[in-house]
Amino acid sequence: MWLSIMRQWVRFRWLFRLAFFAVLGLGIYLGMHPDPPPTPNRTLDWSFVYHAGGLFVCTWLSYLAFPRWRWWWRGGLMFAVGIAIEFVQSYHPTRSADINDIYANTFGVALGLITLGIYRWLLMRWARTH
Repeated sequence: MWLSIMRQWVRFRWLFRLAFFAVLGLGIYLGMHPDPPPTPNRTLDWSFVYHAGGLFVCTWLSYLAFPRWRWWWRGGLMFAVGIAIEFVQSYHPTRSADINDIYANTFGVALGLITLGIYRWLLMRWARTH
C-alpha cells in the first residue's frame, strides 16, 4: 500500500509543482496588485486569512512538489516570499506594509511546517506498522 501511494505521488509530482507555482504566482500577483483583494464582509480580518492561509497552502504545496527540501529551507523560502511581498507593498502608493501581515505570514508558514511535521511523523509510524 505504502509503495503504491508513493508511486502515485511521484507520478503526479509535475501536477503538484504546477499547483505550487500557480498558487505562489497568484499570491505574488495579489500582493503586488495596486488594489487589495476583495473582502466578503467586515466581520472578519480577511487580511490575516489571506496572508496566513496563502502561505500555509504554499508551504504544503511546496512539500508535495519538492519533498526533499529541508524544513528550514522550506520555511525560510516561504517566509522570504511573505517579506518580499510586504517590502513591495511598502513602496506602492495605494498599498501599505503592516507588521501584522508579517505576523500572519509567519503564523501561516509555522502552522504549515508543524502540520507537515505531524503528517510525516504519522506517515512514518504507519509505514513501520504495515
